[in-house]
Amino acid sequence: MGIDLDVAKFLFSARERNVDFHKSLMLGNQAFQFFNSDYQSLSDTFRLNNFDQIETGAEFLRFLGAEEVSSMDISDYEGAAILHDLNKPIGAELKEKFTLVLDGGTLEHVFNFPTALANAMEMVETGGHLIVITGGNNFLGHGFYQFSPELFYRALSEENGFRVKRMIAAEVRGKWYEVADPKKIKGRVELINEKQVYLMVLAQKTASRSLFAKAPQQSDYVEIWRSAEENKINQSSSDKLKNILKKNKAVRQILVNIKQKQIDSHLRREKSFANSKAFKLVDK
Repeated sequence: MGIDLDVAKFLFSARERNVDFHKSLMLGNQAFQFFNSDYQSLSDTFRLNNFDQIETGAEFLRFLGAEEVSSMDISDYEGAAILHDLNKPIGAELKEKFTLVLDGGTLEHVFNFPTALANAMEMVETGGHLIVITGGNNFLGHGFYQFSPELFYRALSEENGFRVKRMIAAEVRGKWYEVADPKKIKGRVELINEKQVYLMVLAQKTASRSLFAKAPQQSDYVEIWRSAEENKINQSSSDKLKNILKKNKAVRQILVNIKQKQIDSHLRREKSFANSKAFKLVDK
């Protein structure tokens, strides 16, 4: 993906939130993808001087405060200093080495994603940050994967020594929305829309821990399993009603027809940015 207007804006906002760029690592040598008007837009928003002289991802990270900038890739075709296949675990010499690891659109291209994500997490020193910029909606075919908010909330958790400080769903060159944790709102955060959407994550490493010792699970399923375990002996009245409807197709069809329009309308709202429980409009 590289560093475009939205990514740059997110990185500037990260600096405002005291992210330390001192020793930065880019996964992939991130290209700087700016229009002339983008320089002025960011300069006005963040009150910047001499920003229009920035031309590369490394220069941009130095502008943000980096004193050391490295890049990692499987090949040196873009001049990466560290050559490593993220499908495979990193060596001990790379662990806890950087104050910031920036994934500007690499992880979705790595087949063995859990290993690649674990590598990125392990290279962050305790107290440092991991920033992930990846495709959310409408990036079908861009990489191997498109990701959901729940994935990063569950993987970048206290159990794995991380804390998500901020997650943004950004319409490309459009509106930004703060994304809620599905576990906290007790429901899935889903989205159906027409525009391409970046998922941008800022997470801090709080402790050095063994990663994914317990596999992350979707929070709604965890709650369902817990409830089912608690109620497995006694069948609820709703379960009894479901069994009646299963046996009577005519009654079931009537109820389905009555409810379908209401359900469709509700789902369209629940799976859009209009769902204020899941998404909050923000400026930066």
